[in-house]
Amino acid sequence: MSTKTFAVRRLLLALSLSSLMQAYAAPVTPGVFKGTWAGPAVRTLPGPGPALGQTLEQYFADLKTGPRTPSRKHVLVLGGSRGFVHDSIPAAMAGVWKWGEDSGLWDADLHTDFVLINGGGGQAMHAGFQPKGLRDFDAVVVASAEGEWELSAAQRAAFLDFVRSGKGLVVMHAGLSANHGWRDYIDMIGAEQVGHPFNTLEHPVVPFSLINENRNFPATAFLPATFVKQDELYTLRNWSRNDVEVLLSMDRSRMDMKAAGDEVPPDGDIPVTWIKHYGKGRVFASSLGHTKEAFSDPEIVRMYSEAIKWVLQLSGGEPQLNRAAGESR
Repeated sequence: MSTKTFAVRRLLLALSLSSLMQAYAAPVTPGVFKGTWAGPAVRTLPGPGPALGQTLEQYFADLKTGPRTPSRKHVLVLGGSRGFVHDSIPAAMAGVWKWGEDSGLWDADLHTDFVLINGGGGQAMHAGFQPKGLRDFDAVVVASAEGEWELSAAQRAAFLDFVRSGKGLVVMHAGLSANHGWRDYIDMIGAEQVGHPFNTLEHPVVPFSLINENRNFPATAFLPATFVKQDELYTLRNWSRNDVEVLLSMDRSRMDMKAAGDEVPPDGDIPVTWIKHYGKGRVFASSLGHTKEAFSDPEIVRMYSEAIKWVLQLSGGEPQLNRAAGESR
């Protein structure tokens, strides 16, 4: 090797090391304006530091750390509405996080985008929870993320496969009004919102008489046989009692179905909450939860927190299909 070539290589190496060190140097600041200590000249990282050419992401992916607290389930919460933005979304998302913390059963990752709806993830993590895709999660909660999500074909396939493989899905309120152009999504969640004729601009929330059709299921066992909730509830299409078990339904004997005209089905059978299987996965859906106040209602809170436990397979209960409308068990 010539002296000139060797000198050039040393210069390139020095420049590379300089660039690497600059990446971890302390940020430019106005200088010391309180106290006397200016801080370290170079920020240090745990461990030996990245190898030459190694990114921070690669470094932390391989970094061996000490033990953490026992692993919990991981729940991805999607609150990025692409339609009407409900004021209940922050309350619902925060609720899912809090219920997991209070119970110690799951950690929640809160997102208003859909970047984690992909088939990636599943690798070991050594520096906290840094998810890359659906393989890093045990369940998804759709917190009124209505509208068309505009997922790619690969993202759609990954989401369907995620639930079908045995993972969980909870759909809150306007999640029933998402992806109207995606038939497989509607089939997976069990129904499609087509309106809310009992609610108006003058009366955005009204009292609904509801029937508890399953007082043995964890998410509804604590509710009375019949009760009233103030909310905005949906009429639905593309659903069948052959495919879902209805847990809560509108009490048609106490609702003025005729006033809604053709905005309600002729038989007046309107589910409010239901469960189903999608492949090996568990799905829970409900139109309850229009307002932020709903997530201060202890019964709604308990219903949805028990629903998350169920889709995570932390509690029992299997859907019983083909029951007649209003038939309780």
